[in-house]
Amino acid sequence: MAQLEDNLGALDVRFIPEQVARPEAASAVELGFPHDFLARPMTRNVVFGDVRLAARR
Repeated sequence: MAQLEDNLGALDVRFIPEQVARPEAASAVELGFPHDFLARPMTRNVVFGDVRLAARR
């Protein structure tokens, strides 16, 4: 029971934004091909035909 309570105590840890940003920046990877290619406006226009869906009201 003591180990469970100790483990559950770890759930109460709070990080400041700088502590979160540092490992995120260190582990960021450039996705490269095909992600960059598929994100291009011309490619998206060819794939999706520049279709825009209106929100339902």
